[in-house]
Amino acid sequence: MSRPKARTPLVQIRFHLSASPEEVFPLLWGELSSSLLQRGWQIHSGPGGAVRMAGRRSPRADVGRVERWDPPHDVEIVWKQDAARGEPPPRFAVRCRVEPSGSSVLVEHSGGGGLRGRPREEQALGWLATEVVAPLLLAIAPARLTDWTDDRWGRRPSGPSSTALYKEPIYHLPGFHAILEGLALRKDDVLLEVGCGGGALLKRALATGCTAAAIDHSADMLRVASQQNARAIAAGHLQLRYGDAGALPFPSERFTCAVMSGVLPWLPDPVGAFREVHRSLRPGGRFVAWTGTPKMYGTPAAGPRRRGGPRLYDDRTLVRFARKAGFSDVRVDHPDLRAVAQALGVPRLARYLFGPEYGLLLWARRGSAGA
Repeated sequence: MSRPKARTPLVQIRFHLSASPEEVFPLLWGELSSSLLQRGWQIHSGPGGAVRMAGRRSPRADVGRVERWDPPHDVEIVWKQDAARGEPPPRFAVRCRVEPSGSSVLVEHSGGGGLRGRPREEQALGWLATEVVAPLLLAIAPARLTDWTDDRWGRRPSGPSSTALYKEPIYHLPGFHAILEGLALRKDDVLLEVGCGGGALLKRALATGCTAAAIDHSADMLRVASQQNARAIAAGHLQLRYGDAGALPFPSERFTCAVMSGVLPWLPDPVGAFREVHRSLRPGGRFVAWTGTPKMYGTPAAGPRRRGGPRLYDDRTLVRFARKAGFSDVRVDHPDLRAVAQALGVPRLARYLFGPEYGLLLWARRGSAGA
């Protein structure tokens, strides 16, 4: 079958790199696939692979196909043509190309037609300005780049480096120690973790013999957590779900205890998340959250206080949040975890961050039935 005649690219974006194509392509394609999946789209790699809405298997759900598959150098995606139009359907293509020199990634859009308005030039320029240039301009603004970095490392960790970091997050381990020591989990406990990351805390909790369920809103983190706790999942002792702290995908009064570790600074609505935890706990269920204090601002752990960055709360504010969500027996502890950090291998220059002025544990309990 002959290939359609090549068309002049309408849009080209070039990104320069020093790595080889063999290093660049797997990262590029993995990031692209993950990003599209978060937006509800799924690419099935390989020659003839489908592009479709995530979760749908019918060929009718396909919106495009992988027409050229020659990694690490060249991949081309062709969008499905609209046969309902009265004129020959336009052909849209996106080409992600790592050039043989390994010095750049080239992304092209070609095909051009399909704009429904006239004059055609006005429509083309309008599309270019609003759908390509404006988002690119906003994406490269310094504040947006900082926000993107926060998302990648803290709010929604993703990518190979985050995956490696959160598999065994050395700077979170002292907090895990304090949480598990205080909870003193038993075999009859049913634990909920909100924001489980790579599953390192779950792995330690499940060693006590309890059962657990957890959510995270990072597909990459859930994949790591699943790998780390594969035996517990297979045995029916752990359930992992993709979800949001403000709308937990679990029934009411299922859990005997719940934890958050390092999640509070990234929650857009802490009270709403606390209410969901309260709903999910059985009467008498206990809740603990580990987080940094405002003293953490200006340190390498939190950076400067700024709009859109992590939010750190004082004791009084967190107690108010918990009580507003319905919890009783609320208290805040400031443990000194510097010796724990040393024993766990935290680098010496960072151990001061585990002093009592930098971190806290919020403890709360759901009232007993009839209380």
